Amino acid sequence: MCEGQQLRSSSSSNGSPLVGRPEHHQDFHVPARLHHPQHHHHSHHASVISSSADEAVAAPESRDGNNTVHGQHATTHLPNRGTLTHALGTPVLTALHPHRPSTQLSQSLDQIEGHAAVLLGGSSESDPWLLRHCRFDELGLRTFHKLHFRHAGGVPTSDKIPVHFLISSDELCESAAGETRVAGDKELRAELDMLVPPAYGVRLIRLFHRHVFPIMPIVSRTQLCLTHIDSVPDRATVESLPVHLLAAMYGSALPFAVNDDQLAVLHIYDQLPLDRVWRIVYRSLQDKLHRPRLSVLQAALLYLHKTGPDRRRYAASDTAFVWSFMGTVVGLAHSLGLHLECRMFGIPAWEKRLRRRLWWAVYIEDKWLSLLMGRPPYIRQDEWDVSALDDADFDIHHPLTYASALPAKSVAAFRDMARLALVADSVQVSLYSLRSCQKLAEDLPASIQAAKPLFDALNAWRATVPVPEPFRSERLANLNDADSYPASVYFAYLTLVVYVWRALLRPTVRSLPPPQIIDVDQPLQEHQGPLQDTGFLFEDFSWDFSDLPEIELHLEDDVTDTSATVKELHQAAQTWAVNLVNFTWHMSSSDFGEFWYSWSRISFAVVSNFLMVLLVQAPSSENALKAKQMLENWRRVLRDQSKAFPLLLLAMTRLNGFYWAGLSETFCLPQHVQEVLQ
Repeated sequence: MCEGQQLRSSSSSNGSPLVGRPEHHQDFHVPARLHHPQHHHHSHHASVISSSADEAVAAPESRDGNNTVHGQHATTHLPNRGTLTHALGTPVLTALHPHRPSTQLSQSLDQIEGHAAVLLGGSSESDPWLLRHCRFDELGLRTFHKLHFRHAGGVPTSDKIPVHFLISSDELCESAAGETRVAGDKELRAELDMLVPPAYGVRLIRLFHRHVFPIMPIVSRTQLCLTHIDSVPDRATVESLPVHLLAAMYGSALPFAVNDDQLAVLHIYDQLPLDRVWRIVYRSLQDKLHRPRLSVLQAALLYLHKTGPDRRRYAASDTAFVWSFMGTVVGLAHSLGLHLECRMFGIPAWEKRLRRRLWWAVYIEDKWLSLLMGRPPYIRQDEWDVSALDDADFDIHHPLTYASALPAKSVAAFRDMARLALVADSVQVSLYSLRSCQKLAEDLPASIQAAKPLFDALNAWRATVPVPEPFRSERLANLNDADSYPASVYFAYLTLVVYVWRALLRPTVRSLPPPQIIDVDQPLQEHQGPLQDTGFLFEDFSWDFSDLPEIELHLEDDVTDTSATVKELHQAAQTWAVNLVNFTWHMSSSDFGEFWYSWSRISFAVVSNFLMVLLVQAPSSENALKAKQMLENWRRVLRDQSKAFPLLLLAMTRLNGFYWAGLSETFCLPQHVQEVLQ
């Protein structure tokens, strides 16, 4: 029996199954539960957070952020107060609390029936440095009628701040939730069951586990009892899931229905209710945002990547809703305290793993959407301390059963994407933040200096991951190879390299002076002088192309010969562009059938713009001719591949718009480029 099933055995007295939720307590008088028979049944799952309050404090965090030794929380026994002061580097007045319980039992923050836990930050009205003096009970609770403070456990330490959560009854926010509620849970679940009968729903959960989880591992397999890649959850587990999360998992899995023997038949004769399922997710979220839980964030993350049957939507830009909704997702993560390292917290192991994976999923979304949409990121570097993902974050309650559940490379892809998101953040901060753009837009030497460490980071990332074979013949031979590396992750890497090259090409051509502003409410002023023509930093020349190593930049720190530097930059950027076109051309049906991030379509549009820059800023006729030919090849690739892969439609639409208006009419082109186009 998996952990989720064990926890369901102690659900509420009305018999309704609750995934991993303890029994309901109307007054939340938790200390009395310590003597409840059901609680003693699970007492062996509890983790001891601290030893004697008179003589011990939590041990300093280990290198992996975990205060555990052989599964138990370690403590450091101190002989006297002087040793304590020296160990923590705090004043002698930092007193230990002799009236606190000597231990704290591990208990979920997310599965307290009828209550929601919200983080109290360092500057919140409830001062964490005051709350640390409270007399918490054995579960880390301090109760005030329907309001409760929960001590996270394991903190503070020498490098971790006190962490407390405000646990309040759902009743307290019912009035506010009613203002935004679109429909009730019962109504939405009935509608979902009508669209997707539970018998088919369990099969969709299996498809989600197989196709979506490797790229977005944002659910707990322990709680869903998914002990193997082909596991089908029981009906009770599915029915116990909140409707917003269940509908989001259905919606994410429906595009893969053709991979299930039974669902494939339905897919042929009946249109998938994709839009209606996602509508249920959104309607449910409007109510649940007032009572944040992990399931709300899980559903919101999946909603960011929703797909639809209308191909025309893939050819249009995202509305402002996407970035605004991303702010909601980050706000949820902060309210849940996911930006704080939780390995030392007094919560179950599965919840620690899930919280850490969820944080990195939010981080990936924020950094990529920020870069691709040209927005300042919501997440600041100095406001989170979650350590890097490791193997322990992907454990399951039955590791022997799950040993062959997912291919190692597929599980590793999410970790690779998290590391790549760190590089994306560096690219955004170093090259595309407002201050960086203002500083580097016309400063070629400074741009080169900013790009070098980014190229190093990208090369280091690539050296640690498998590189997809670009030749179609070998890729076709591996269509059924579940161990192949996701093309979506590798293309994200290719896109980051484009962003670095784009920033390097930026200062090679000076911008035209802006037009004079005429204020209709003010009298006209004399013109201050003629507008300056575009100032190219190079002369018309011929360049002998040669093979250059990928994304290697052989430039001196002191750039003196600007023309030669521009030639080398443009040549290397063109070499990289060839790789992009070839990679997209050799993508196979198995690549198209993967789960792709919704923002990947913006990445392909970025490539279209990058190739157009290479033409518009071509430093010679020969460069312009090669850029023109490459654009024509790219358009052909987009036309062919978009028939099976709609994520390419935005990239094709962007290019078609330029050609429809005419390149010479759209852009101010140097003479040698105009001659090539004619």
